[in-house]
Amino acid sequence: MRRERLHLSHYQSIETGLDASGRFYIAYSSPSSMFFRDVKALRKWLKLPIGVKSRDSFDSWIASLEAADAAKQKPFPKEGLSDELLATGFGPEAHLDESDPNYQTKMVT
Repeated sequence: MRRERLHLSHYQSIETGLDASGRFYIAYSSPSSMFFRDVKALRKWLKLPIGVKSRDSFDSWIASLEAADAAKQKPFPKEGLSDELLATGFGPEAHLDESDPNYQTKMVT
């Protein structure tokens, strides 16, 4: 996936992307850069006060990213699943009783 970038000023910019752990942000400010997962910590590190134009563009960019992430997430289908499956993650076929000949058999999956 291509990373998205927001330029706040000539000296500050933010890159974002998705990995297995979720959304991440890499913030670049004049002499340094930092990796973030938390938006509040990112905003604090960039020192964006309320009422500044760059803060407004940052907030709208973050809101659009969160809306896009929420639209991409598909809810887990719960219709047609038993309560036992939802509670344990395994259906009745995973729980063999002692009368089954494969009860003590180790299987390679």
